[in-house]
Amino acid sequence: MIKATDYFQRQELIDLTKDLLRIPSHTEVATQEKEIAAYMLAFFNRHGIQAHLQHVEKERSNVIAFIKGKKSPEGKSLMLNGHIDTEKPDDMNEDLFGAEMSSSNMFGGEVRQGYIWGRGAVDMKGPVAAMMMTLVVLKRAEQELDGDIVFSGVVGEETRSKGMESLVACEKCLSQHDIALDGAVVGEPTDFQYVASHRGLVWLDIKFKGKGAHSGKPHQGVNAIEKAVAFLNIVKEELYPKLRERRHDFMGTSVMNIGTIKGGTGQSTVAEEALVRLDRRYVEGETLDSVIQEYQDIANKMTQEDPSFSIEISRTPESVSVLPHPPLHTEMDESIVLAVKRALQQVLGHEPEVHTEYGWTDGALISKYMKIPTVVFGPGDIALAHTAEEKIDIDDLVKSVEVYTHIADEFCVF
Repeated sequence: MIKATDYFQRQELIDLTKDLLRIPSHTEVATQEKEIAAYMLAFFNRHGIQAHLQHVEKERSNVIAFIKGKKSPEGKSLMLNGHIDTEKPDDMNEDLFGAEMSSSNMFGGEVRQGYIWGRGAVDMKGPVAAMMMTLVVLKRAEQELDGDIVFSGVVGEETRSKGMESLVACEKCLSQHDIALDGAVVGEPTDFQYVASHRGLVWLDIKFKGKGAHSGKPHQGVNAIEKAVAFLNIVKEELYPKLRERRHDFMGTSVMNIGTIKGGTGQSTVAEEALVRLDRRYVEGETLDSVIQEYQDIANKMTQEDPSFSIEISRTPESVSVLPHPPLHTEMDESIVLAVKRALQQVLGHEPEVHTEYGWTDGALISKYMKIPTVVFGPGDIALAHTAEEKIDIDDLVKSVEVYTHIADEFCVF
């Protein structure tokens, strides 16, 4: 069994994480993930690890790296996966991020109090750095794996998951290297728990049509905001109780959130339009179609009772690429789940906990469309993701390299 810390220096991992943080890769960067993908490719090449870029769109590319195993008949191949884009740093400023931090350093990778700070530290350039260092460890240790180990750094998870969709659709990306995967670990932050199942996700736009009129004669119009309020009240009364009854042991309950309401043009005008945006998290047994149909059934009933009621339900354009975002469900007796569990136990010294009611990840696309059993594990506290004080514990980063290395030993060595 390899001890990872025998094959890399703590400062190496710190420097790698800081380098990744210092290359912005959010939606307001003109070239988005181009620069960070180039850096990662150069990193793998420098360490003698086979790697290439998989084009996704425009200047955006996934990063694929791998170490070939002996291809023993019993050997299993493993993919470590993470996304290389981040959320925008809109909420990060000098007041919120720390008095000694300037707004220009939100991508600075400052080291303070045992943490590396900056946008993407937790979600998820810290975990990505740990996965990259794991391949370096395996290369330096000259560990002969029976199966192959692959790293995939994908673009666009924070928006439409275009990177993962492109990887799913690319039949030759791994097969051209004679790689067939048997398990995957997605490195989203789980704070040293592990996730075998999580809910599916759909964002919905619900548009309400009314008729404009002067506020002095509101009866001459149809107020779209009032129609939206009436609809949401029925949803709360009729649908919420049903959602609470749909429970999965590891996913939790089916839930929804009313994210935004926009409508009207002024206080003295009857609102002609209103837009409600919903977030729905659905469990195994529900589908994208069944989720949408529940809202449509309420709308149909209201239209029958009120001919002035006009509604249109669709998926939010910003969330739609090609594939729906289904739930992730991996059986607890799958070999990848057992490997992750044993690796965590070896490193932590105690039985790891299963994380429930976790957010959506690209792991669902790997599991559903690549047919690969998938587990989510990564260093860092998910509660710090997308916040003004995003940071990751350096000790946790080091420990996670040890865990990923143990997973490879457990899974890829017969």
